[in-house]
Order: sequence, then C-alpha cells, then structure tokens
Amino acid sequence: MSFSEMIKAYNVQQGSLALIWLGQAGFLIKTHGGKVIVIDPYLSDFVHESLKDEYGDGFKRMAAPLFEPEDVDIDILLASHEHGDHLDLHALPGIMKNPKTICYTNADSYKLIAEQGIDTERVKTIKVNDSLDMGEFQLHALPCDHGELAPGAMGFLLDFGFTKIYYSGDTAYNLPVLQAAIDAKPTVALLPINGMFGNLGSEEAAKLSADLGASICVPHHFWTFPFHGGDPMAAIESFKVFAPECRLLLTTPGKPEII
Repeated sequence: MSFSEMIKAYNVQQGSLALIWLGQAGFLIKTHGGKVIVIDPYLSDFVHESLKDEYGDGFKRMAAPLFEPEDVDIDILLASHEHGDHLDLHALPGIMKNPKTICYTNADSYKLIAEQGIDTERVKTIKVNDSLDMGEFQLHALPCDHGELAPGAMGFLLDFGFTKIYYSGDTAYNLPVLQAAIDAKPTVALLPINGMFGNLGSEEAAKLSADLGASICVPHHFWTFPFHGGDPMAAIESFKVFAPECRLLLTTPGKPEII
C-alpha cells in the first residue's frame, strides 16, 4: 500500500488525531472527520537546486520524499514562511492541482508563489495574531523569531478542543516573542532541534517544551540535509534534564502517531 493509499484509508477515532512526520519540518494531520492538514511539506530537491552553487551537496536531500506532491488529497496546506524547505515551490504546483486544497501562508510566501506563476486563487494570506475557524479546529498564527532570515515567519497553533498542537516554525529561543504560544498551553509541541540558521537546538527545544507545559514534543529539522545540524541523541539527553515531564516522541517519517 502506498503512503497516499494509507492516508486515504486511515480511520481516526473520535477525540483523537493521526500525526505523521513527513521528514524535515513537514507534518500531516488527519482528523476524525477525514480532513487532511499538511504543514510545511518538503517533497522535492528544491533547496539543493537553489543553493548548490554556494553549498555544493550540503543541502541535497538524503532520503526520498514519502509521496509525490499530487498524490495526497490535502484539504488545508499551511506554510509558515518562504524558505524552500518550508515553502517548496517545486512541489506546490502538484499539491495545488487538487481543487479542494487551500493554502494559508504569509505575505512574503504569497508573493513568491505569484511570481512563480502558480494560481493564487486558493492561496490565502494570513499574518501573525490572525485566528481562523477551520471547522474541526481553530487556527491561530503565532509570533516566532526567525530573525532577519524571515521576519514574516510565523508559528501555528491548531486548537481541536480536546487537544492543541503547536508548530513553532523556525524560531530562536526568544521567550517574549513566544509568549503567546506559552500562554496557549499546547499539549503537543512540534519543534526544530537543528540549532542552526537561528533555530532552536536540542537544549533550547527541551527548555521551550517545559515553558509550554507540553506533554509531548516531536522534534524535527534533522537528517534531511548533510549541512543542517540536528542530533536526536542530544535531544534525548536534553529532555531528561530540562523537560523531564515532557515525552520526547522520536517518530519515523510516514508512521502515524495517535494524539
């Protein structure tokens, strides 16, 4: 059974969610109602092709993507910011072939999408502090700190009522900026651990998980590129020290985790 067939056939019990790490910073969530939500999928070799003159093979992907862009029926696509491993402009045309897919992203990403000649009719611009009723959940765009690399970057809080999932986006450990996420008290935190390009490292991800009061942290931003950092063994040790109450969920790309 292919990944796309598995997603279509997968039944989610009421009061729970299926959460799947797609590799890099990408996640897929399937709800009890059958809605498929995808955050920052990276499905091509776009970053390598964009940066190979500067970095050689430093950003060549080391594992094949789980699915082709047009293969999964995505209802809601969330893109936190315009960097190529979060906004995959090579994959986006295939994703948006599905007439029901609606993309929500920031203004800088919208501009890049339009410049690529991709139809923007179903691309919606949102900004930090926006809240949207998405039917089965409330979507909140939250501040993050990705510095000058992407000043318009954002995180996402998905509030399903019975649980809250927080996707930090690319961010530094800047507590004043992240206060809205801390106040939201999410159950699950999806946090980078690569410690490069302004991102949380393993120790900072553990500290932020404790600040959030999260019960579960799923780390990401590791093992995709040779030059990108991220050490899950360091995360294991850091969570023992700085977030002993939070379960560090090291998951396999493509494996559904029930939340």
